Amino acid sequence: MAFRSEADARAWERATAKTPGATVPVEVLGELSRRWYAGRLEDAWRPSPVTAKQARLNEVGLAGPFWDLT
Repeated sequence: MAFRSEADARAWERATAKTPGATVPVEVLGELSRRWYAGRLEDAWRPSPVTAKQARLNEVGLAGPFWDLT
């Protein structure tokens, strides 16, 4: 889900009784997507191992139990 602010996200959670997840600024998502999909259109592209995916998350500051891929 995309929200204009963290306050809007929290209001939606209260209104829908949903369990809070992670709130990530759009700039961080943009940087993650550039790293995550780099080279995807090249013929030699192959899926990354979980360790490389975890490193990409950590590089953009997405660390902790919520972001643990293992």
